[in-house]
Amino acid sequence: MLPIKSKSLVLKTLFTSTNILYCLTNIQGSVIFWTSVGTQKIKGTKKITSTAIETTLKQLFKEVNILGCKYLHIQLKGFNKNKKFILKFFKQTKLEILSISDQTSLPHNGCKIRKAKRI
Repeated sequence: MLPIKSKSLVLKTLFTSTNILYCLTNIQGSVIFWTSVGTQKIKGTKKITSTAIETTLKQLFKEVNILGCKYLHIQLKGFNKNKKFILKFFKQTKLEILSISDQTSLPHNGCKIRKAKRI
C-alpha cells in the first residue's frame, strides 16, 4: 500500500464478459489497490451476479475507508448490465463522487474478416 497525500482517488472499473476488475489509483495513476470478482473465490457465471459484485464492492469500500479517502473519480470501461448497480452503490456511501467517465471504445466497423476456407 502506498501512502496517500491527497484525499481523492480514481476507481477504474473494467467489465469483461466473465469478470469485473477494480483498480484504485491515485491521481497520477499509481496503483494503490486492486481486486476482482474472481479473487473472491467465485467461479463461472456466478461472477457477474449482483451479489458477487456487491461483496467485492464492500471489500473495495473498506479499503477506501482505511486509506482515508473522501473523494472519488470513477472510470468505467466495457459493457455490462451492472454498471448502474455499481454507481448506485457508491452514491449510497459517504464518498463524494467528483466525476464519472465511461471510456468504452466502440469499433467503427473494424478490420475486414478473413475469407472462410472452402472444404
